[in-house]
Amino acid sequence: MMPAGQRATSTNACPRQVPDRTSATEDGARHGAEAPPPAGDPARVRATAEALVHGWLDTYITRPHEELGRPGPVCPFVAPAMGEGTLLLRTRLGMTEADGDDLRAVVRDMVCDFRARRWPRANATMRTLLLALPDLPPAGWSLLDSVQAELKGELARAGLMLGQFHPACPEPAARNSAFPVSRGPVPLLALRNMAIHDVLFLHHHGEFFAEYRRRFGFRYERDTVADPLLRNTYREALARHAPNVSDGASHQTNGEAQ
Repeated sequence: MMPAGQRATSTNACPRQVPDRTSATEDGARHGAEAPPPAGDPARVRATAEALVHGWLDTYITRPHEELGRPGPVCPFVAPAMGEGTLLLRTRLGMTEADGDDLRAVVRDMVCDFRARRWPRANATMRTLLLALPDLPPAGWSLLDSVQAELKGELARAGLMLGQFHPACPEPAARNSAFPVSRGPVPLLALRNMAIHDVLFLHHHGEFFAEYRRRFGFRYERDTVADPLLRNTYREALARHAPNVSDGASHQTNGEAQ
């Protein structure tokens, strides 16, 4: 479970662009999901959503899963981030009638908050901002998928990665396309700095891969990447997108968005 210091707060480091106005299918034990948060009192909705997310992190995201296609937890970075105090969970209400513009504004608020925050540790790859959207109705879940896909390139250019989770999320595991890995008990966005393993999510698109290579290509050039899947994916993407990237374009970073 998350340390007490990582509980969601109601303050925001950036001005709100969406008014704070004051769900759901079940995927069972397969994704650690439970019942959706109740409607009604905002404080109760927040508390219930946060409890569901904490439980999901503890019983699913930080645990191995037989359908992942690899050993280790669903996300290997979450438990270390929780231990270092660099995983922050927040909750935002007022999404019952949200449209695409509202969700884009929410993401840009997240980016502002992520950049403005004084993180407690120097390891930038461990910094993660989670934003639960418990009153986003099921009709808005596919819109959350669309907005994430739309903003993926803009965020990659900034050295950031955005993931979306909800009870019906179709996003497959990187190593098992039959497993919808990104399902959770409430709609949720996760923002973090780009990391070495993100070649698995960025190799399909030339522009996205160029941003990845600019930050991490030196690791492959020096042959310091141990995971054979990452090495092979990088080499295949480099061969596919070579006309779109320049030699020597990579430079060493500490994981900080640039």
